[in-house]
Amino acid sequence: MPEPDEQQLWRGRSLFVRVLFSAAGVAQQVWIECRDGALLMDVGDGALRDLLAHKLDLEKVAGLVLTHGHFDHVGGLHSLLGFMRMIDRRKPLPLVAPSACVELLGIVENFGRCYPYTLPFEISVLGLDDSDSLDVGCFRVEARSVVHCGSMVGSRVMAPVPANGYRISYGGETVAITGDSGSEADLDGLVSGADLAIIEATYGAGDERSYEELHRVHLSESEARRLGALAKEYLLVHRIRKFR
Repeated sequence: MPEPDEQQLWRGRSLFVRVLFSAAGVAQQVWIECRDGALLMDVGDGALRDLLAHKLDLEKVAGLVLTHGHFDHVGGLHSLLGFMRMIDRRKPLPLVAPSACVELLGIVENFGRCYPYTLPFEISVLGLDDSDSLDVGCFRVEARSVVHCGSMVGSRVMAPVPANGYRISYGGETVAITGDSGSEADLDGLVSGADLAIIEATYGAGDERSYEELHRVHLSESEARRLGALAKEYLLVHRIRKFR
């Protein structure tokens, strides 16, 4: 099986991208930076460790952008917020996510209960639905709804969860990220023409999956590469690992 996608880099004219870590069912975090700030896309377990290990400047973080609420994409959020509190961050921190991302709302609410009087920065949760967009620092963030169902080893495909892909733009360049998605979503429109597409390829070559899994849970590597050809360049992330 492929190893987790670590330390994949891309540098454009205005944007710099580093995949800090990405392994399905473990964690994902992607750093997007420009000269005026940075975004952290997804905050899986170990996000704080990865940021510090790469000596990334947390003062540059304009906001966090979450594709959905599954544990491998939000599991490191409490630790990161705690560290920002400890270093006395003062700038507001927007958290962008699908509007109905209950996991994010729960984490933020609990964090606020833990530190009701000693939080030096404001946290705002900004929900985006399909085609909604907003500015986070110097970045333009546009959401595109995708189709992602929960799943468990040995269990059937579960109900879909609120999930977004995004197009992040700055300085005339665009990075598209699919997040977790089956092929049922309009992923062609999401990645087409992007300077860089970051595409999940959870199901590897030769990994037999049902029609429902491929259309409503995750992408195959072959479908991810087809999508990648619609962008100028692409990175494949979120490879699956065998746990037993």
